[in-house]
Amino acid sequence: MYGSGLGHATRTYEIGKRLVERGNNVLYSSFEEGFDYLRLMNQPVYRAPSIGIKWNVAGGVSGRDTFVSSPLTIFRFWRQTRFESDIIRKYRPKVVVSDSRLSTLFAAKSTRYQTVTILNQIKILFPARFRGDPFSRLLERVEGDILGLMWSLSDEILFPDLPPPYTISEANIAGVDVSSKVRYVGFMMPRISVPPETLSKLKQMLELDSRPTVFIQISGPNPTKPLFLASALECAKRLSSRFCVIVSKGLPGGSSVARKIANGSWLFDWCPIKDELFLLSNVLVTRAGHTTISQCINEGKPSVLVPIFNHSEQLSNATKFAKLGLGRVIMPEQLTPDAMIEAIEQCIEDPVYRSKMELISKIAARYPGLENAASTVLSYL
Repeated sequence: MYGSGLGHATRTYEIGKRLVERGNNVLYSSFEEGFDYLRLMNQPVYRAPSIGIKWNVAGGVSGRDTFVSSPLTIFRFWRQTRFESDIIRKYRPKVVVSDSRLSTLFAAKSTRYQTVTILNQIKILFPARFRGDPFSRLLERVEGDILGLMWSLSDEILFPDLPPPYTISEANIAGVDVSSKVRYVGFMMPRISVPPETLSKLKQMLELDSRPTVFIQISGPNPTKPLFLASALECAKRLSSRFCVIVSKGLPGGSSVARKIANGSWLFDWCPIKDELFLLSNVLVTRAGHTTISQCINEGKPSVLVPIFNHSEQLSNATKFAKLGLGRVIMPEQLTPDAMIEAIEQCIEDPVYRSKMELISKIAARYPGLENAASTVLSYL
């Protein structure tokens, strides 16, 4: 699966668990954060060559540096495809599952294996500052058609989202004609189930009282984190007299022991109780990755989204999230402690956010994405 960030790894791991429970063997291939996560979960995983997206000092995608390094990226893509082909030939799986990786799809087809693709980004959106130009819109459409043609090599494409008009990733599929192979299966995040006594112990451990609880979860590639973390720590310091605040740096392999920081807030390097904190929190502050948004909706939690700078997918996800009235969005160039505090306060004080989130959460419950995905893969075995 695609390795940048943790969303692809977590949902693929959840599907793999269901396949193993049904008596099947699963082998993974990923890179960067995805590889680290699967190793942390003690899964059999190969480290694939990274594609090499470039990040800038502002904590976002560097379009210029990525374009400049595009010849090297093409070589890395070819090397990644060869790597996947070698693994497929060696292990001879009954079916190949590609989560957002064309290299895996090409490798499977070149070795004549059936492929199920999980994909919530059919086309790559241009950064917002370029999309007002007619020529750029034309290029984006042409690029979308080409990518759509490539993805259509899949035997089936599973779209881990809700059907219209509730589709979070609607901008990433709009205008692309692969409808004959795309199926909306629902969010690929499990609904969290934690015993009440466990939640009670955690509340005591973290000294959560009658004040509203705010969980700030930082994720994404490491170069994108410093500004988010600095704002989160200042926000925690200033809010802790009125709210219980927990911050997670999202560093796989980091310390999983919470430590107290300014004014009684808590800080994790790596949070092993993320799911429990999703349940205990009144408001979540997090990135705008598709998997993260899926979990916010599943648990019916109003949220403050902070998309990665210049990350077109997260920016479009956040725009649709705000359009649905599910919480607040802070654009990365506007991220400050003051902006974060204001957004958190509004999500807690305005009941409209919670009521709309609960409505979409009930709709999402009708589409068990992980079970639908696992059943689809099993149908190819």
